[in-house]
Amino acid sequence: MHLPKIITPDLASSASYCYDAEGAYYFTGGAAGGYGIIPKKSINPKYLLALLNSPLLDWAHHQTSTRFRGGYFSYESRFIKNLPIRIIDSKNFREKRLHDDLVKLVDVMLDLRKQEQKAEGHELEQLRRQIEKTDHEIDERVYELYGITEKERKLIEAV
Repeated sequence: MHLPKIITPDLASSASYCYDAEGAYYFTGGAAGGYGIIPKKSINPKYLLALLNSPLLDWAHHQTSTRFRGGYFSYESRFIKNLPIRIIDSKNFREKRLHDDLVKLVDVMLDLRKQEQKAEGHELEQLRRQIEKTDHEIDERVYELYGITEKERKLIEAV
């Protein structure tokens, strides 16, 4: 697990995947541990991170995952591995553009999160607004990539 990976806790109320670019984080065993995902070389980990943290894939995850008291769900590999990860056709201009937009937005989000850790007061409030805006932009791109209609979106976000 010393490789770059996407990590998630075993139990969470919603998607909370993080990117470990340096392969610095490890897990302990047991129910309070976590899970690491090493994407195939053909999949950009930042693109995958955008999909996994989206309301769309989290909604899909909640349809099959074990639900625990307190509104927690299992984020073990047996539930993650069946998520509908959209593989990009690099010859399709629209798909390639959405992929590249998602990767850029994730880069922005990762940078904003680093800044957030050091910020205070008004600067912190500004950063949180930027984070919310960037998160919304990522979600919009994911919905577009999967061809989600407004009606479907309302169902997904109503949960």
